[in-house]
Amino acid sequence: MNLTHILTQLQSDAELVSAAGTDALVPDCPGLYAISIDDPLSLPSPYSTYAKRSATPVIYVGKASSSTLQTRLVKQDLRHKNASTFFRGIGAILGYVPPRGSLKGKKNQRNYKFSSLDTDRIIDWINAHLWVRWVVVSRPEVELYEGPAIASLMPLLNSTHNPNRLSELGDLRRKCERIALS
Repeated sequence: MNLTHILTQLQSDAELVSAAGTDALVPDCPGLYAISIDDPLSLPSPYSTYAKRSATPVIYVGKASSSTLQTRLVKQDLRHKNASTFFRGIGAILGYVPPRGSLKGKKNQRNYKFSSLDTDRIIDWINAHLWVRWVVVSRPEVELYEGPAIASLMPLLNSTHNPNRLSELGDLRRKCERIALS
């Protein structure tokens, strides 16, 4: 397997699955995945503008190396059963904020969560607007190819490895952290 093959797989329309239909389809093994948006205008400004300018509908590239695609992509990123950078980012972009003080006294001061009602609303939005693709690769390959895949695709919601990362997204995440700590 090489980076070109992985990038092709992560952008192939033949492999596209609705976020709503992933639960039974995503395998329980390591790999890389891409989350794509149906229409950039589904996002609020300025994120819709950034997504429209992108050469690809991919808004996030993730990895499942210490966990599986089923756990990382489905349970964490799409269903928010555990902490997820993607879920926090998309929730913030959609205008949601965590409950005030919800991180006070917590060990990790960055893993804010949204209220149960807001989490359900974010999941509904994800199911209505997002699509996913994945490629099963060995754990060493996951680590080898994640950074270059992000650098190549420059997805909206990836900050690490993204030469085109958005300062506005970082600002939103810090705002949510401040609210959760106040």
